[in-house]
Amino acid sequence: MLKTIGRSKSITLLLAILLMAMHLHLPLHADANQLRFDSDAIKDLGSLAVKLQDPRAAVSQSITPKLSDETQQLLTGYDGISTPSPALQKALLTDLNQLLQTGGFYDAQLFTDIELSEETQALITQNPQNGDALMRLNRSLLADAYPHELASLSAEKRVEDLKGLETCRENLRQIKLALENYRAANADRDPKWLSELSPEYLDQKVLCCPADVTQGKPGVLTEGAEDPALPCSYLYAFRPSNKAIQEMLRIREGDMIAIVRCEHHLLNLSINGKLYRNGPQRIIYTNNKTELTQLADFLHDLRTQQGEAFSETQEGKEKIKQAIETLVLKQFVPKLLDGLAEKALAEVKPQLEAQLGKGILKTPQGQGILAQIMVQVNDQMLGHIEKKLRTQLELYLGEEFFKTQEGQDILEQLSVLISL
Repeated sequence: MLKTIGRSKSITLLLAILLMAMHLHLPLHADANQLRFDSDAIKDLGSLAVKLQDPRAAVSQSITPKLSDETQQLLTGYDGISTPSPALQKALLTDLNQLLQTGGFYDAQLFTDIELSEETQALITQNPQNGDALMRLNRSLLADAYPHELASLSAEKRVEDLKGLETCRENLRQIKLALENYRAANADRDPKWLSELSPEYLDQKVLCCPADVTQGKPGVLTEGAEDPALPCSYLYAFRPSNKAIQEMLRIREGDMIAIVRCEHHLLNLSINGKLYRNGPQRIIYTNNKTELTQLADFLHDLRTQQGEAFSETQEGKEKIKQAIETLVLKQFVPKLLDGLAEKALAEVKPQLEAQLGKGILKTPQGQGILAQIMVQVNDQMLGHIEKKLRTQLELYLGEEFFKTQEGQDILEQLSVLISL
């Protein structure tokens, strides 16, 4: 009887393991070779290289320094838009496979913004410390962090409709060149719409993605984003209605933010001319929204649900004030000021070193000069930023709101934040 019970438990356990393996589509007896990345497992080498270059992404910040010096040099030399070299692919494959075996790199904080698959979550609970189990977990984590770039071990994740992707990439390469030529001829200004690039800088057909069945008809993109002159499949981030917000976002996030997006292939062209796919590491890779556009959505929903008159009531004014304090004063402005300070330092330091010598900033005298210059630079830039923020808020809220006590409180808090 005892033997029967023991055998029954063993069978139950075996069935459970079999069912789990079937559910996760994993090989039951995968050896180390099956767990390693091969050339087919790198689905988009160019996008992977660009994301590993990006210092903002938490996972990339952790992984890139662990790559060999040779691989890091190849990454630094990659322009982000051309076809990556075989040498870069080989070096990344070697280093990534080495990483799979050299210890766990799961950190809950690093993966906060990343949606982990059921497979990965199950492996994390096992907490493997070495061997094939650790390799499987590391492989799963990398596939979740770079879902468009690296294939997971699950068969269904290997399937992706990439019809016309290479044509779309070529379109975005041509748009990049056209933007550069337009800026060169127009005092470094960006066009108001992508249609302004045609026909002088760009063939009109380049503005249509091969996967767009509507061929760029208005209304398929976000509200107010359709190009007024030509059919255009691509979402232009610096269109007139969005330009001021994007300029502030550029100060905060740098030149990796997207200027053109393909929503069909989840492919983005950054301001600095690099191509990368959407992804979970930073909200900026995927989301077109900032805290200011979230505020606009909140106001739209409030007026739709409660009626236009509600915003004039005391309750409505309080709700609007709370939304501005949370989204703009506590989230958007502090990040913007941090980005502004970094940008100013990056511009001022090389100029000082060029004029006064390479090591000047390591001396007390150099630090004093830098501090004085930064005060002047900040005063000039902060005044400009405060004016832009006020203009944006007035667009969303109307000038009348800022005549109320709630509006005056917001402006006072904004001035205090800017002056700190």
